Amino acid sequence: MNAMPHESSRARIEEEASVWAARLACGRMTEADRTTLDTWLEADPEHRWVLGRYREIEARLDVQAEIASESLALAARVRQRRLRRAAAVGLAVAAAVAVMFTALRRPGDFETRTAERHVAALADGSRVELNAQSALAVDFRRDERHVRLLRGEAWFQVTKDPARPFVVETTAGSVRVTGTVFNVRAAQAGRAEVTVLEGTVRVRAPGSAAEEAVVMGRQAVLADGSVALRSLPEGAAADAAAWRQGHAVFEETTLREALEKFAPYHTRVVTVEPAVAELRIGGRYSLDDLDGLLEAITRLLPVRVVPGAAGAVRIVASGG
Repeated sequence: MNAMPHESSRARIEEEASVWAARLACGRMTEADRTTLDTWLEADPEHRWVLGRYREIEARLDVQAEIASESLALAARVRQRRLRRAAAVGLAVAAAVAVMFTALRRPGDFETRTAERHVAALADGSRVELNAQSALAVDFRRDERHVRLLRGEAWFQVTKDPARPFVVETTAGSVRVTGTVFNVRAAQAGRAEVTVLEGTVRVRAPGSAAEEAVVMGRQAVLADGSVALRSLPEGAAADAAAWRQGHAVFEETTLREALEKFAPYHTRVVTVEPAVAELRIGGRYSLDDLDGLLEAITRLLPVRVVPGAAGAVRIVASGG
């Protein structure tokens, strides 16, 4: 029996998405390849959704493989120490400490491109998830676990270790924790949002010795060398990290900020007229569906979308 047209199309999309996921994973994409990928992604919203699913499965497998590898390495070191203990206890312990310290000092870098998300397990057991177009540098030290969010957004689940604080640096300031769950968004230079989902974190503006405590359900905005704290409505803290499931949740969010959150998932150029940039929108939207957001904007706000060259659009006042 021949496959139905829908089933055939679905199988083709699955096959193409699996190939693109494999090519992204190997990291050998040329600029021509990326242009072809962007064209494929924009051709059908289903393409982006299926590729995202493959990438998420791949990321979870990477995490499991890394954890398994670390467990095997730890077991091997334990067995090795036991074998050597009878002959040279002091030498074995010194060697183990040297190996551990070297591993913790080894920096790691993570980077995502357009529409990519990445999940990673760090050497201390902490977990980090990177949003699209984000970059993170890791440098674990003897007395401190230090990472730098170079750009974009990241969700952290930090393993508790009071003796070695976990510090996230951004251009707008730093976040210090000993073990908790939080989200950091540094999409703009000199500005960062820290949303706490569990426990407590401490934030500090550049050049300041004072730290502000931020508890679960609250958010800190670091900008212009200062820290502003605000309470969030029930459920809003979790909504700040909805990008992990491929969504953006807006609650009286300005049009400018809403479009900024969609930008890492699309290559299309979208600009907004200053006169309407501060209009506010609410709702839950799929980050893979830019056209769906644009349609909702024109339906809910007094604006219209003006198409331009190469798929670019500009949002202007409806009477303009």
